[in-house]
Amino acid sequence: MPIPLIPILAALAAGGTLVPHAAGGLIVTTTGGYVAGTYLSTAAVSSVLIGSGSALAAGTAVVAGVVTGATASVIGSAGIFGTTIGATGITGFLMQLGILSSTPIWVPAAIVGAAGGLGYGAYKYYKLREKLKVLPAGQEANFTEKEAKFIERLLLRAPKSLNA
Repeated sequence: MPIPLIPILAALAAGGTLVPHAAGGLIVTTTGGYVAGTYLSTAAVSSVLIGSGSALAAGTAVVAGVVTGATASVIGSAGIFGTTIGATGITGFLMQLGILSSTPIWVPAAIVGAAGGLGYGAYKYYKLREKLKVLPAGQEANFTEKEAKFIERLLLRAPKSLNA
């Protein structure tokens, strides 16, 4: 069953911000206060998180494939991630001379940074799901500002099927 997020997404697009509500759950607020019709219950947040779990799993599979490919390149005769660092023998010598091309060091550094960011996002996602799992049925969760901001980013990237 799709979740009607159209009023929430419209309010966010108009400059609103998703914040924790005093009664639990989340609501969109602007400079004028709460926006009517934009309350997001804990049950709806749980549905969004469960629905985006398959996208997270697919993203994790892609990252795992990249890391596996990077490992294969380290095993080769070139250096770490194709850089001259760790290159040995004739290949390392030719890479340092510039005869064989090598990857600039910022490329693997950017990949490691992106993997760290994805890992941190997955950790936050996991902690939020665990918080919602232990909540008794029918009760609203009290979210923090950081959790509200994280859920807002998830909603803005949600598939169109949630917005029907």
